[in-house]
Parts: sequence; structure tokens; C-alpha cells
Amino acid sequence: MNSALEAVFFAFAGVLTLASLWRELHLQHVITVAAITFAISALASWVFNEFCWWLPLIVLNSRGVSRLVLFKWRERPYYGWWIMGLTCVLSTLLAPGWIAPALALVMQLPALPWLIKRRPDAEAPTYFPFVNWVLLALWMLFVRT
Repeated sequence: MNSALEAVFFAFAGVLTLASLWRELHLQHVITVAAITFAISALASWVFNEFCWWLPLIVLNSRGVSRLVLFKWRERPYYGWWIMGLTCVLSTLLAPGWIAPALALVMQLPALPWLIKRRPDAEAPTYFPFVNWVLLALWMLFVRT
């Protein structure tokens, strides 16, 4: 029963994550980012012999939270690097260990051309990734022990 509940939760979290990306990016970019991040996660699971298939959900939602937190400073130099760094930190909070920040960075770098918003405007990012991130945090803290 626990594995079925976990599968339903992460399927729901995956749909919410992709929906939040789709609000900001074109559908073909969302599909490409999902394919890249999950492929890297599958490769890391195989190489390190450690299951981390849920890490792309954490990384993509952490990136959304980073964009929300750093929105006021979007005109500053190195804004993109700050987003990537904060994403790694937020990912490490939910998945502690040496592998989380490294994989968070490795997932972002190849997906970066598709993560850049093509319709630039001064519209603030939504709170949707933050809600997803909090749901994942609650799951990691209370259910998955």
C-alpha cells in the first residue's frame, strides 16, 4: 500500500511540476526539460546505484522557488548563476547528501537552453512551484522516513 501511495503522490507531483513549467514555457520545451532531467536521474541511479528518480521533481520545483525568491534582482549580473546556485541549495534541503547538489547542477546545465523563458516580461513568477516544493518537503519530512 505504501508504494502505491508513493507512486500516486509522485505522479501527482510530476503532473503539477510539468503544469507549472508549462505556464512559463512552450510545451516542447517542457517535454525536452523533463526528458533531459529524468534521463540524467536514471543515469545517476544506474551509476551510483542509488534511487534518485524523484530528484528532477525537486530540482525543477526548487528552480521555480529560486526564480520567485530572486525575481527582484533579475536585472543584476549573474542572475542566472544565482538561480542555479539557490536551486542546488534548495534541492539539498529536500534531498541531503553529496549527490543532490551535484546532480541538481548537472540536471540544470544541459537543460538550460530550454529553461530560459522565451517570452520575457516583467510578470512575476507564480507561487505554483513553491506549493509543489512545500508538498515535496512535507512528503520527505513526514511520510518518507
